[in-house]
Amino acid sequence: MISSGTFINSSSTITCPRDRKETILLVEDEAFVRKATGEARESAGYRVLTAENAAQALQVLGEYAGPVNLLLADIVMPGSNGRELARDFSALCPQTRILLMSGYEEQLTSPERSLHRQEYLAKPFSIPMLLRRVREVLDRNPLDFKASA
Repeated sequence: MISSGTFINSSSTITCPRDRKETILLVEDEAFVRKATGEARESAGYRVLTAENAAQALQVLGEYAGPVNLLLADIVMPGSNGRELARDFSALCPQTRILLMSGYEEQLTSPERSLHRQEYLAKPFSIPMLLRRVREVLDRNPLDFKASA
């Protein structure tokens, strides 16, 4: 599990990306979680960009020359929250998939959840669960988002 004070099990089965060029932008205000999830995805072959808040994420997006395939963001962050970032990101990069994380169940069951093409991941999560959800969201057909909204 990923949470402060825990260790990553390096013997976990890792699902590799289909396209070794897939880029994920991780936005997480907790340094430990940002580092652990970033390292797990890099070891699985993804290109990982990181930011500690929404403003920094938009700056990274503006400076990065390639496409961002997945925005992986915490919902609860100082400043703009993950949902606001997802909305802004969707307007700038409509093809980018979105996976929001939260340790607060009420954030995952919000009525706002069905209004956008977003997927959710509850914290804490294991490395295999993180990689499985990332792969599922990246592989999902964009039309499926409209059907489930």
